Amino acid sequence: MLLQNIMSNYLNENTTQFEVENQFKPITIKKSSWQFEEKRITKTYKFDEKRFLEQFIVQVLKYNRETNADIEVRFREDTVGIIIHAVSPNISEIETEASKDIDKIKKDVMYYYAK
Repeated sequence: MLLQNIMSNYLNENTTQFEVENQFKPITIKKSSWQFEEKRITKTYKFDEKRFLEQFIVQVLKYNRETNADIEVRFREDTVGIIIHAVSPNISEIETEASKDIDKIKKDVMYYYAK
C-alpha cells in the first residue's frame, strides 16, 4: 500500500519543465575552412612574410613525423597547400584531428614568430 501512495504522488505531480530544459541552448557548429572530399581533406594557407611560411613548413614537417596521417605539403611563393589523404576507405578521425592540429600549428607560428 505504501508503494501505491508513492507512485500515485509521483504520477499525479504537476508536470513542469525541468530546470535543465529551461537552461538548454542549442550548440552552434563552427564551419571548417578545410575542403572535405571523398578520400582527402585540403586547405591552402597564404602568408605575408617568408619567415612565417618557412616556419610553418618546418613545423608541419615535424608534425608529419609524429602522426599516422598521410600529409602532403606543397608550397609556392607565399602559399602553402596541405592535402591530408585518407588512410582508410573514408576520412577518419585521424585525418580530421590532423587538420585541427595543422590549424593550431599555423596559429602557433603566427604567434611565436611575430615581431
